[in-house]
Amino acid sequence: MRGYRFPSIETEHQTVISRFGGADFRSHPTKVSLTRSPDLQNLVCDRNDFLVKRTGWQVQQRYDAPVYGIFSAPDGSGAFIHTGADLYFREENGQQTMLCRDMNGAFSQAFTMNGVLYLLDGAHFRAVRRGEGGAWEAVRVQSIAYVPTTTVSAPPAGGGASLEAVNLLTGKRINTFVGDGKSTEFHLDARELDRVPLTAAVDGTEVAIASVDYDAGTVALASAPADGQGRDNVSIAFSKTVPGAADTINKCRIAGLYGGKNDTRVFLAGNPDEPHCDWQSGLYDPTYFPDTGFARMGTEASAIAGYLKQYESQIIVKTGGAQEATSFARTFVMTEDGTSYFTLRQGAHGEGAVAPRTFAMLNDVPLFLSAQGVMGVYGTAVAEQNTIRSISESVRPRLVQEKAMENACAVVFEGRYYLALGGNVYIADGHLNEEDGYPAWFFWTNVPAQCLAVLGGRLWFGTNDGRLCRFSLPEDADAYTDDGEAIDAYWCTPTLSLSDWTRYKTIRDIIPTLMPYTRSSAALCFTDEGGETFRISRNLDLFAFRGWDFARLSFRCMPGAVSWRSRRRRHHRPLFTLRIGNDRAGEPFGLLVLTLRWTENGSI
Repeated sequence: MRGYRFPSIETEHQTVISRFGGADFRSHPTKVSLTRSPDLQNLVCDRNDFLVKRTGWQVQQRYDAPVYGIFSAPDGSGAFIHTGADLYFREENGQQTMLCRDMNGAFSQAFTMNGVLYLLDGAHFRAVRRGEGGAWEAVRVQSIAYVPTTTVSAPPAGGGASLEAVNLLTGKRINTFVGDGKSTEFHLDARELDRVPLTAAVDGTEVAIASVDYDAGTVALASAPADGQGRDNVSIAFSKTVPGAADTINKCRIAGLYGGKNDTRVFLAGNPDEPHCDWQSGLYDPTYFPDTGFARMGTEASAIAGYLKQYESQIIVKTGGAQEATSFARTFVMTEDGTSYFTLRQGAHGEGAVAPRTFAMLNDVPLFLSAQGVMGVYGTAVAEQNTIRSISESVRPRLVQEKAMENACAVVFEGRYYLALGGNVYIADGHLNEEDGYPAWFFWTNVPAQCLAVLGGRLWFGTNDGRLCRFSLPEDADAYTDDGEAIDAYWCTPTLSLSDWTRYKTIRDIIPTLMPYTRSSAALCFTDEGGETFRISRNLDLFAFRGWDFARLSFRCMPGAVSWRSRRRRHHRPLFTLRIGNDRAGEPFGLLVLTLRWTENGSI
């Protein structure tokens, strides 16, 4: 008698994705780690390692020209907005005051020292400070520049000792003399003086000047000062302008604070006439740039692009492209007599920078944008060595295709590095490291930022068409729209083989576990070699009187995680991809866990 064979029971397997990393646009979708995504947008990882939809942005102000710079006031009372040729002070309540109307129409950078914001726009070096009455004012640094005492202890016939170098920002100088009790004529340390009035003082009291020989550089006082007995008792202030000297500083676009263990000086670079040079300021004084305080790094074939700090060194990064080092390291040395020196040594070879406004520090790693992606400068304090390595390989294929990379901008906000260019934002999350030790990357769309800033604990940006925008907080009204438009956020799994490439599988259940919100939904798509085969969506609301809608009434009241079982089987599939997300205006979205239940079928 022939026996009856009972069919074997299929073993059900389960795959759970409970930790979500960042994007991996570099690897083939079949090779991407299960925790990463070959295609995602407008998501970021929450501190608890689950995905959330980014908040949207709202327009706060509209201008008639591009927004070239946004800078926080030194006292935190508001912000300075550079738009077109105008500079505004914008209070926290939105009220604005015009500060000047002759700014350069180009991207600007700034730094703060001694409670003053210093602006560089490539045409004029400005100081934005509190004026009389406490109101903000923007003045050209040339008009308030430090006047150096260039020569001291000189006899009336000239000579003496050099004290301070000439200030590039101004022709004004001071010479001090030791009076001999009989001489009225004093010889200055310069000839061919500016035809402007001079002043003279004896023991601090202004005295009359009888005559001035501007060509010879001599001054005759109305009466002979008393004998100084070896003490400087005569001072004469005059002006000797060197053509083009002030423009050396005015044309700079890049600033870096440095002084060894603290930020005692500012170094300026970015002058297109001398792209490989930088200039150092006086001690805590950005109004004084000695004409002897400059340094040349490499050749002019490669320009200085920006500054970074690493341990007690300053890293100067160039654009590259020449047969020379990409970076230089500046260190601070003080001798026993108190003299300060800044020494330079050749740094690491590697990719040069392409965008001066992308230099920032994420955790303890200095970052900048190169033509091959975002680079990190890694080094040791002991050996004083550094290397330049790419940290953005996971998003590099998409990043290097962006246009006009030189216009990119970046800022660090809440432990993340935000890089904006071409209407997109690439985010390196300093709280979440991938298997290679580098930060996880996320990708946002529809963010037309051309300058970024952090103001009052919020992320702001300016656009080319004159909009000043701010990212919303989750509790804000319209927090999940981009100025009224829906945000399309989604996560794609890698192409899944589910452990065995040689067998077919039947997908029994797809169960996403989602964060609960008053108003939310999710859309789930299944894609195989034939393309998208089904797309289902579901509302996932909590019961609330706020935003009551009878069309999507929910009696769910518990604010816990929500698991949604799709109940859509897919038979006989060797490979497939899942995409889950939310593209509805005004709705948040959060993905905690993605669970797949499946069985194996016959061999391929």
